[in-house]
Amino acid sequence: MYNKPMLSLDQAQAAIKAMTDDYNKDSNRRKVDMAVVDDAGNLLAYARMDRCLRPTFAIRKAYTSAIRGMDTAAFAEQLRTQGRTLESFNDPQLIALGGGLTVIKDGAVIGAIGVGGLPTGQEDEDISRAGLKALNL
Repeated sequence: MYNKPMLSLDQAQAAIKAMTDDYNKDSNRRKVDMAVVDDAGNLLAYARMDRCLRPTFAIRKAYTSAIRGMDTAAFAEQLRTQGRTLESFNDPQLIALGGGLTVIKDGAVIGAIGVGGLPTGQEDEDISRAGLKALNL
């Protein structure tokens, strides 16, 4: 029998709230969407701000981070250094933009967080980090 740590709905919702609060420190930016997924990339919690331009990027970033077991910025760099493209994976949900972070507990990926919508992946990732911190792992 395996005992596997998991993210709870309460944790996922706390992460969404923390990311919303972090975004609201400067709400004059482009609107974002935010997602939390489990270790298999299944959606646990999601929020989309009114007038968010690309309302699926957060889900795809969280999914990619969970499935690949790495932050999306690192995945994008891995593709670049290996001369590969997303098409080589034959998974239309994968995305190679910063903003997705893996959630790790006891050395295992238990989920991921993604934010999409700001001009740079680093800005999205900064908000994702607020969600990661709220998980108290």
